[in-house]
Amino acid sequence: MAKKTAPKRAQTTPAPSRPNWLFRGGLIAIVVVGAGWLLLGGGQGGSGPPPTPAELAEVLAEAEADPAAGVGLGPESAPITIEEYYDPSCPACAAFSGFAGKLIRQNYVETAGAPVRWISYNFILGTFPNSVAAALAERCAHEQGLYWPMHDLLLARQTRWYVEQDPGSVIADIAREAGVDSGDYEACMRDRRHLDGIASAHKVGETRGVNSTPTLFVDGQRVSLQGVVDPYTHLEGLIQARLAAMNESSEGTP
Repeated sequence: MAKKTAPKRAQTTPAPSRPNWLFRGGLIAIVVVGAGWLLLGGGQGGSGPPPTPAELAEVLAEAEADPAAGVGLGPESAPITIEEYYDPSCPACAAFSGFAGKLIRQNYVETAGAPVRWISYNFILGTFPNSVAAALAERCAHEQGLYWPMHDLLLARQTRWYVEQDPGSVIADIAREAGVDSGDYEACMRDRRHLDGIASAHKVGETRGVNSTPTLFVDGQRVSLQGVVDPYTHLEGLIQARLAAMNESSEGTP
């Protein structure tokens, strides 16, 4: 098991209590700013201008929740499932992913015979203008089997792109660092074909009552990290308790 560093206090980045209403309402200022930098040529490159929250809002209006829109890691037969709902621009998501989330994946998801399957769902809060571009970049990297390297690097390098007026070139640099083929990646970003998947993942979060990020569910039970000093130990305890309960149940079965 990997060694832990000093515990970090978990935080959550709050989302609006009415995600759909405030997501669309919050787009007004972002769209105005976005229109300005597009007119000035922002984001022009091999992948074209980055997708905006306004583009996602149009897709969300027609989208339906689809659990298959999540990106899974670990054995499908694993007895425990952890669902993560996150916004790539959310600072609390970056803090969680950089320590507790990564360690849980290393120790319980990516090992031989791993007992946990981890499923990642985009949940775009609508308060960060560059989240849609980052989420699309993850899914374009996923086409090349590089979702998780891109996911981790985007969060680790979050301060480089999440408030930039034109994040396209920085995100493309991170994609190359993750190992993508630039031509295929740029074509995917131009095509926007994964906006539907991002919207469907967001809708799954809405059906689960998600209103902040990161939000986790362990076997369908929502896990609160509010006020938790050491999220890794907290999650590890939940996993161990679930495994112990399963062992007891199997031992009691004739």
